[in-house]
Amino acid sequence: MQRRSRDKNVRAFEFMMRNERKIRDAVEETRASKKGRTGRTPKGHAYISDPTAGEAIRNAEELHFVEIEGGGRVEWPERCLIVIDAVRAWCEFSYLRREILRRRYDGESWTKTCAEIKISRDRYLSETRYREIIRSIRSYALQCAAQVGVIKVF
Repeated sequence: MQRRSRDKNVRAFEFMMRNERKIRDAVEETRASKKGRTGRTPKGHAYISDPTAGEAIRNAEELHFVEIEGGGRVEWPERCLIVIDAVRAWCEFSYLRREILRRRYDGESWTKTCAEIKISRDRYLSETRYREIIRSIRSYALQCAAQVGVIKVF
């Protein structure tokens, strides 16, 4: 179990990273099951009677939220996935960042990490380089999230 951050935006990013697979599955499921009419009433002149065009519009529209299994509601899930993909792409340039991201957010416990790299828990948690890399990953993720509108800066 990792320590919980005091910053709500960091907690939101960590929730996105830890539940990435669930978010992707929920988006796919919602896209596959989305049916119904497009637009408003025919009186508002926004109703589209062509079913193919209606399906295309529904698929092009951004999802506002999805419910993930295990209880949870993710607002703007496709934007969240953009942030996750951007962070993973950025971490690919550095072996250390890539490994820390994988070990921290892909469900690997600290005990397994310590056993694999043969260090104690205290050394693992007190390593300043480790904290710097986590801080840089979080910082980049928050910048991406602010850019696509997942979080608000002000």
